[in-house]
Amino acid sequence: MLLKPVPFADAIMQFSRKRYFHYFEIISRLAIGAALLLDAHNTAYPLVFELIGNLLFIVAIVLVFMTEKHHKRFAVSAAKHGVSWFKPAGVVAITFGFWTVFVSVI
Repeated sequence: MLLKPVPFADAIMQFSRKRYFHYFEIISRLAIGAALLLDAHNTAYPLVFELIGNLLFIVAIVLVFMTEKHHKRFAVSAAKHGVSWFKPAGVVAITFGFWTVFVSVI
């Protein structure tokens, strides 16, 4: 995402063609959201982790009610039009990842 935004966008479009794409997106958001909610109290900033966990749950619920066709169309559109945002988003993701590990350990 950070180093090669165009191949990353291509990978998103390729993944969206997989039969399990829609279900993987829902299940992964539920699993990560649950993990964040269950362990939020063990972090230095539990409110942040609860907020992100709840946000992931809400997105998963929206995806449940969104048809596969619309979800795939959204993913392809986001990959095509979001390439210019991938580098800044990658920097934010890496920064947030390091921050998450740091506040989870202290």
